[in-house]
Amino acid sequence: MEIEQEQKSLWHMGVMLHEGSVASHSEYNGNTAIVDPEDEGEKHMRKIQEGNSLLRSLRNFETWIDRRLGVEAMGVERVPEEKRRPPQILNMMFFWFSVLLSPTLIPISILGPIFGLSVHTSVILTIFAALTGTVMPAFTATLSPPSGLRQIAVARYAFGIWGAKLCGFLNIIVNGGYAVIAAVVGGQLLVAVSDDSIPLAAGIVIIVGIGFLISFCGFALIHHYERYAWILALVLLSVTWGQSARYFTPTPGHSTVSGIDYTGACLSYFAVIFGVACSWCPIAGDYYIHYPADTSKWLVFSLTYFGQVLPTIFVGTLGNCFGGIIMSNDALSTIYNTKGTGALILATLHPTGWAKFACTLFALTFLANVIANIYSSALCIQLWGKHFLAVPRFMWCGLLSIVVLVLAWGGRNKLEKIIDNLLSILGYWSLAFGLILAIEHFWFRPRLGGYDLSAWQDPQRMPIGLAGTTALLIGIGFSFLGMKQTWYSSPVAKKIGASGGDVGDYLVFASVLVFYPVLRKLEIRFVGR
Repeated sequence: MEIEQEQKSLWHMGVMLHEGSVASHSEYNGNTAIVDPEDEGEKHMRKIQEGNSLLRSLRNFETWIDRRLGVEAMGVERVPEEKRRPPQILNMMFFWFSVLLSPTLIPISILGPIFGLSVHTSVILTIFAALTGTVMPAFTATLSPPSGLRQIAVARYAFGIWGAKLCGFLNIIVNGGYAVIAAVVGGQLLVAVSDDSIPLAAGIVIIVGIGFLISFCGFALIHHYERYAWILALVLLSVTWGQSARYFTPTPGHSTVSGIDYTGACLSYFAVIFGVACSWCPIAGDYYIHYPADTSKWLVFSLTYFGQVLPTIFVGTLGNCFGGIIMSNDALSTIYNTKGTGALILATLHPTGWAKFACTLFALTFLANVIANIYSSALCIQLWGKHFLAVPRFMWCGLLSIVVLVLAWGGRNKLEKIIDNLLSILGYWSLAFGLILAIEHFWFRPRLGGYDLSAWQDPQRMPIGLAGTTALLIGIGFSFLGMKQTWYSSPVAKKIGASGGDVGDYLVFASVLVFYPVLRKLEIRFVGR
């Protein structure tokens, strides 16, 4: 009971004084924070909108659309308790089912056998990487219901205003990478279904265009869509498991590498899947801001954890089996190498009519992933400053959709290289980000009087962020001592087999765990916040 009360007292409006009292000019009702009507950040942003005719027109249009169609007319602003419209609690799990139950993970987990590992080894590593990597996003998700803030906005309490902008930028790169993968593989499916009558670029345009329309509508429609989209995806993936089984490799326990080369391949593949699982931590809480402030943190953690880890394992192990297929079946390997993952999936399904129908529906399952990444990236842009916040969210969704479209179009024939080079790198920064938030939350915030929710836009009351930003950069720097990429192999990685082994995650974890507490103590001592 005392622990629960201590956790509740972490979130408040105003400065915590002695014995749990609060000094603030805003209202406070029990454990429920009410937004401060004198928030200078909000007032400044509205002033910018009113002073620009274009921004004023866009804001009026957004408000009108919200009234007529229920489209979300807010961006990254904090959601006070009395304005929250919580979805059903199980949506915390169903949301992630929809995002992750698509073939997006198949081209990623195919890499295990491509690295020379057996299917059995790849499956074991996929399961273990998912179980460990998902812990961090499940934790960060618990910070948004009590605060009413999006994930990167909560990060301001560790990274400061400017450090959180850097985190937002890195998060956009993460989200963009996943959206590109989803758009390309979804486009490949549409091309395969059309017998090449639709060019891949057109398939990508269709996926990104529909994703933009739903992300434009905002929180309510996204939650409604994600609540049910996973059901169709689960049926299709289950059928794919069954029908593709006849092509599975007859030697699932055979690895083409051994000794130190085997160790290096295991480390590198584990880093990729761990990076995938961990990289959701900068956006996990974005979809929980409407849940009540007193929602059990253990319930949030559990639903998020199982909502992410179960589909990651389910689809990831299917991808491992597909990796075994292309390493043992020359005909299907040729299809994969010439036409991509989408055509490979089509080739494993039968009869032809069903295969084309299933793959058409499969293409739609990529939408959940594209939607979430575009939506969260738009929120990150709004956190770059009040002028960015003054631009309505749907405009940023449109701009990001164009960027994803261009990148997917340009990289449509180089998907495997994009995955291999991008995903493990993304895991490095996501791990450092989540670990810094965890240290701040469990060690420093209880000693600093918790989180003053009225200060989230005030540079004078937020940390200056030198400790968090420096620790993040140190962690990323240490990753270069242990990373293994096609464009760069570190001195440490080169010693682990002929192809190298990625140990960047372990160096990131150790360096942040050592440097952030020391730097944060110094920051508090000399700056006072």
